[in-house]
Amino acid sequence: MRMIEIASLEFFKTGRWRVEIFTDDNSAGIGSRWPLVKIRDIAAESSTAVNPQDYEEEEFFYVGLENVESVTGDSVHLQKKKREEVKSRSKVFVKDCVLYGRLRPYLRKVFVADEACERGLCSTEFIVLKPAKDRVLPEVLRAILASEAIGKQLARLQIGAALPRVSADDFMKAAMPLPPMSIQKTMAGKLADLRKERLRLKSLLLENPAEIDRVVSDLVTA
Repeated sequence: MRMIEIASLEFFKTGRWRVEIFTDDNSAGIGSRWPLVKIRDIAAESSTAVNPQDYEEEEFFYVGLENVESVTGDSVHLQKKKREEVKSRSKVFVKDCVLYGRLRPYLRKVFVADEACERGLCSTEFIVLKPAKDRVLPEVLRAILASEAIGKQLARLQIGAALPRVSADDFMKAAMPLPPMSIQKTMAGKLADLRKERLRLKSLLLENPAEIDRVVSDLVTA
C-alpha cells in the first residue's frame, strides 16, 4: 500500500478535512490510451466578472445552470436578457469558452459558447475556461469534461453537503486524457453529426404532443 504524508498545516490552511482533496489528482479509474494532462495545462481559467448593470450591452445571453442540459451541453430555454433582469454579479464569456458547472458536478453540465451564443454573461457557478486551441478543441474539451468517467472523478473532489461544489483550484489541477489533434478533429466531426441528429430528434419529440392533439381533435370533430 502506498503511504502518503500530508503536513497538518495544509489541513488547517484550507479548512478541509477530506484526504482525497490533497492526495487525489482524480486520475484513478480513468482508463485511456492517451496521456493524462492537468486541465490548467490546456486551458486558462477566466475569472472576469461584472455587475450586469455595468455591462456594455443592454441585452445579452445569460447562461445559468438551468440553461444547460446534463451530458449533452445543449442549451435549454436560452435567450437574451436585459441588464435589469440579471440581479447578481456574473462572469463574462466569449466564443469558444467552455463553461463547467461546478455545482453538483455529478450533473455533468458543461457548455461551449459557439456561433449561436458567442458572448455574454453566466452564473458564477460556472468555471469559465479559455482552451489553448493549439492543444485542445473547445468542443472536444467540453465533451471530455462532460463524460461519465471524468464526471465521476471530479465528483470525488466536491466539498459541501447541501450544495456540493468543486473549487476552481481543485478543478484546474484535475487530470483528463488528451488525444492528439488529428484524433480530436475526427472526434469534433462525429460530435457535430451527433448533435445535429440529436436536435432533429428533439424537434420531432416536441412536435409529437401537438400531433396527438390534432389527431384527437379530428376524431372528435368527425
